[in-house]
Amino acid sequence: MSGLYIRKFMDRLQQLELKGSRDFTCPINDAKNLHKDITKLLLDIEEVRNQTPHDEQVINVELKGEDF
Repeated sequence: MSGLYIRKFMDRLQQLELKGSRDFTCPINDAKNLHKDITKLLLDIEEVRNQTPHDEQVINVELKGEDF
């Protein structure tokens, strides 16, 4: 996953904030590419979540402050 358009979007927002701009416009092609990057990122996250074992083990820890 490259995330090129996500980084490009973040850089552009940072530039506009530094200039004090209040509006942001983006060509439709850049918006589509950003959408593709975000969709891929979400799908990758979902895939990793599904690969993670769900056998969560609970570990109890008891702390005693005796002879402190």
